[in-house]
Amino acid sequence: MSGDDQQLQSILHALGEDSRASDAELIRRAYAWAQESHRGQVRKDGAPMFEHVLGVTQNVLAAGSRDAELIAAALLHDVVENTPVSLAEVHERFGGRVAHLVDAVTNRPDDDAASAAQRALQAGRDALLLRLCDRLDGIRRSSGRKKKARRKFLCDSRKVHLALAEQHFPDLAEAL
Repeated sequence: MSGDDQQLQSILHALGEDSRASDAELIRRAYAWAQESHRGQVRKDGAPMFEHVLGVTQNVLAAGSRDAELIAAALLHDVVENTPVSLAEVHERFGGRVAHLVDAVTNRPDDDAASAAQRALQAGRDALLLRLCDRLDGIRRSSGRKKKARRKFLCDSRKVHLALAEQHFPDLAEAL
């Protein structure tokens, strides 16, 4: 079994034995599309983009979510922001709720940390969880950033994201 197969199987296993076949299929499709969409992309820290996608997905699972649409959104959370994929395509392939969650965490050109987090908060609990899981993975990977960028990222994380996590997801706040 390849590493990719193992990663997907790990996600599917986390859903639990009583999950619906349609949930597993949704996640398989999201995994494959995210992997293809991000092929060859590298983050500022030098890591492949898909590693970040998997890290965010693992954070969602670690937070206790077994919601297939939220897990699919975690896999797809950066496709609109970092690839030619449109939100309409996400909606068409994965439905309105997945598209809503992806949209809620897609950074806009004029976003700062606070406005992006506020948009996720307004979009609902699952969108906020996804935003915080994204940030947590960013924190874990921050050592690859330049010193000034890392300092700003971590300060914003403490000021904006930690406060939201403490209020809405205390267990996740400990990880942040």
